[in-house]
Amino acid sequence: MTDEMNPEEKDGEEDESLSEEEALLDQITVTPEDSAQFPPEMILETQAPLHDEQRQSVYQKILQLTVPQKIRLAMLGNREARNILIQDRNRIISMAVLRSPKLSENDALSYAQQRNLPQDVFTVLGKNKRWTKSYPVKLALVNNPKTPLHLSLRFMEYLTERDLKALSRNKNVSSVLNQSARNILQKRGKA
Repeated sequence: MTDEMNPEEKDGEEDESLSEEEALLDQITVTPEDSAQFPPEMILETQAPLHDEQRQSVYQKILQLTVPQKIRLAMLGNREARNILIQDRNRIISMAVLRSPKLSENDALSYAQQRNLPQDVFTVLGKNKRWTKSYPVKLALVNNPKTPLHLSLRFMEYLTERDLKALSRNKNVSSVLNQSARNILQKRGKA
């Protein structure tokens, strides 16, 4: 007998740990008054992009924060702070970023296209109806090799012929997705 789990059991465990973290996030209340504990360059949205020195300064300040402070900043912070926090090794912080009311569709699309984020980010994006209503987000998730296979397969039916053809030739994704794209094209009579 082997100690390996089948993929369905792994997904169940992953969902369970995600729901525990989401329950913990539900318990944390963040109020607008909490933003007073952070410097303005972490809270206020700016039109101009930050210079490298300013970005480094924000990054250094974020490193000094405790986990509860990072969670509050994830909910209240500006785009620059969220982009730094989404890459945090602590899963609960990246989940807090995805729950931010300030998160836009463009932010979600940007995260869906990145390959250096934890797999949990893609799982949460793929299960959130707010983000999966967007065709570009679905397409980015399907084309991202870190997106769980079951989520990618679910979104494939929504892809256009052109995107399915590109996916069938994409060497960066699973061969299962390549073959599924070909099968969908054949079903549609466009192979």
